[in-house]
Amino acid sequence: MGEQLTDLKPQKVFEFFSELTRIPRGSGNERAVSDFLVEFASKRGLLAYQDEFNNVTILKPATTGMEDAETVIMQAHMDMVCVADDDVKIDFAKDPIEAYVDGDYVRAKGTSLGADDGIGIALILAILDSEDISHPMIEAVFTTDEEVGLGGANGYDVSRLKGKRFINIDSEEENHLVIGCAGGIRCDVLSKCKNQKVEGNIYEITINSLTGGHSGTEIDKGSANANVLMGRLFDLLMKNAEFSIGTFSGGTKENAICTSASATVVVKKKQSKSFEKCIKSFAESMKSEYRKTDPDLNVKCKDKGKGKLEVMSTKDMSKFVALLNLLPNGVAKMSQISEMVETSANIGIVTAKPKNYNICVSLRSNKNDSLDWMISRVEMLANAYNVQFAGRCRYSAWESDEVSDFARSAQQLYMKMFDRDIDIITIHAGLECAVFSKKIKGLDAISIGPDMWDVHTTGEKLSISSTEREWKYLLELLKL
Repeated sequence: MGEQLTDLKPQKVFEFFSELTRIPRGSGNERAVSDFLVEFASKRGLLAYQDEFNNVTILKPATTGMEDAETVIMQAHMDMVCVADDDVKIDFAKDPIEAYVDGDYVRAKGTSLGADDGIGIALILAILDSEDISHPMIEAVFTTDEEVGLGGANGYDVSRLKGKRFINIDSEEENHLVIGCAGGIRCDVLSKCKNQKVEGNIYEITINSLTGGHSGTEIDKGSANANVLMGRLFDLLMKNAEFSIGTFSGGTKENAICTSASATVVVKKKQSKSFEKCIKSFAESMKSEYRKTDPDLNVKCKDKGKGKLEVMSTKDMSKFVALLNLLPNGVAKMSQISEMVETSANIGIVTAKPKNYNICVSLRSNKNDSLDWMISRVEMLANAYNVQFAGRCRYSAWESDEVSDFARSAQQLYMKMFDRDIDIITIHAGLECAVFSKKIKGLDAISIGPDMWDVHTTGEKLSISSTEREWKYLLELLKL
């Protein structure tokens, strides 16, 4: 536990990763890390440019003997998903991530680690920093806002790029070489509400300590979603007690499976016992139902005493609860050609006040036609309940019909170096390869990365030994 990140191998990679843990880089707050990259290039005499989206491109000329080799674009994203345990106080806008070594893993104390995609940046920086690594002309592209809809990549001007061979370092399993990914969109279902004041017993309901996870790569694990559970509880309560909803807050990231949600409600005085009994029964039932995926699931009900509470009208509350229960969440369709999820939905963030509510559903699909179908489902439901619908941050799927020569050569190289298989796959998560492949005609893209687990959660961990292998692999990939 006393070992420092800078003591690890490959040393330069982990030195740069350690620096990145001290720079705030939550989505939408990447200016500091963007400036860090520009300064990095300036100190080494490398040409760099920074665009209006804070994307940074650094150019490094080919080393001696590699001048005629094909230019390679290396790419990673700056932003990370910032989540913390309920008892951890941290301001992600300015506080560092407290990373530490635990055996073969790098972890963070009570927060997400940011190895997605900090380790991708660190691997590229170590190559750009080197003076003795053989490589072709490198165009290093660092993008912003990947975690909230690939915003930086969507805004990136590719006209300056010359390369057609593209290595994205944003995958999370060493034995997978990715050649396709899901497209996605954020859908907001929202409405204004009529409000009223109701007198009775006020309660604060909390559902927390869920496992959570990445809403793409881990959606098939069947973990509980706190927003969905709260909707389910509301439905049960409406059948057993007369109550009204004042406020609701669930989730912090659209692309993370919601781990906690809370609501303030008011209950008619004579029905408090029935209300409390219903919640107790629900808690026991959910702990049993999700005992394997969410062993720490916790449902609390705190009595705040008698009083008046401003709440949404009964009609609006009924719509809100219905939408929480009817909007798609989880796996919608499995792939016909592999054992993977093709289409899914995640109710990521829900907010409600007496005068309005907003339910954000993150949709994904590896097929653009299926994504259109999911969008239609959500829009039709919104129309049926006479509430607003808005789609934003859409990005296309990276649909790959065949394996390129580059991908096949990369597969053979890995097997030769490490004497073990690496599978060529598509994944159910968004990658910026999709955007760049659409913008650059004839782009030959692959995505790689070291082993990491539980990204977008406070359990995130990065394998040190896998990172070292990936480093060695990357150096040889540049010579193909």
